[in-house]
Amino acid sequence: MSRTVVDLFCGAGGLSHGFQSAGFDVVAGVDHEAKFARTFEANHDATFVEADLDSVTDAELLAALSLDPGDVDVVIGGPPCQGFSLAGATTTPGDARNFLLTQFIKAVYQIEPEWFVMENVPRVRTMEDGAVRDYVRSQFEKIGYSVSDGLLNAVHFGVPQRRERAFFVGHATGRRLSLPEGRYRESATQKTLFEAQNDRPRTVSDAFSDLPSLDAGESKTDYATPPECSYQEHLRRAGPDLANHRAPAHGESVIDRIARAEQGERIPYDTWSQKRRLTADAPAPTLLAGPRPTYHFAHPTQDRGLSVRERARLQSFPDHFTFYGPVTKQRQMTGNAVPPLVSEALAEAILDAESEETVTT
Repeated sequence: MSRTVVDLFCGAGGLSHGFQSAGFDVVAGVDHEAKFARTFEANHDATFVEADLDSVTDAELLAALSLDPGDVDVVIGGPPCQGFSLAGATTTPGDARNFLLTQFIKAVYQIEPEWFVMENVPRVRTMEDGAVRDYVRSQFEKIGYSVSDGLLNAVHFGVPQRRERAFFVGHATGRRLSLPEGRYRESATQKTLFEAQNDRPRTVSDAFSDLPSLDAGESKTDYATPPECSYQEHLRRAGPDLANHRAPAHGESVIDRIARAEQGERIPYDTWSQKRRLTADAPAPTLLAGPRPTYHFAHPTQDRGLSVRERARLQSFPDHFTFYGPVTKQRQMTGNAVPPLVSEALAEAILDAESEETVTT
């Protein structure tokens, strides 16, 4: 029987998709953004529950899914931690600055999964000189979970993007999971002693080279070439359709700004220092979410911002994963997601740990 998963703060479902690819049964995703529902449900055989976790109890969530505490095998999610304060956490746990992180811990306590996986920004491990990390671990341990935590960089798992995130993984009966290690280097040119045997990193060119070129505002649904590398074969394995490949509708002034930037350079704005042109033969920097309907990164060889499909490919979403809703929400979903290849590696590490336990017992 497949192991069941509930995804809290699910967004589009990057975490869910990796677990689904590893053979887990994702039964539900929960998020307060109604505009995420169609994307999540279209790409997972699961129910989307629109709710702030402060407006629906975990008992109500389980009842809506006809589940009891202990029926869910894995709870996953990436609660925001902006403004987290230990002062608020220890004195007023309902403080808005702390609620989402502590609510995830509470949900694990009430749902009683065997495993949990929590993703967060890297600084959650260093905030207040490491005291926040210690607090999070202690709260999970208090409710009966052994906890492992560490940083994973997506580029090490074959994602064409340098994206580092913190992960906390817990087990209810004492097993302490070793976080997975990727087999890809961080740089195509530099090798450390420990990385010498690893594969070269996947690059922006690996992600984009088979996609058709676009002018500003243009959309295309046919690939330019057959798959040109193993990454493209992986992304295109489920079918021939190409969706979400529309360029931002830039005006001439924006096109001119992008044209003035070489690969790897910042786009010449007085503000918006994060806007830059990608380098074709290197992994992308960390993809951002952002509220604007324009762009953060420009294509390495075409004078335009990225399509949603190009953003999705930088995150390792397969091409059959279709995004719906306003383009601003599609950008938010692609920017905030856990890359599915990273999630899949975590899911497989859980399966390996369970297999080892079965063999030893």
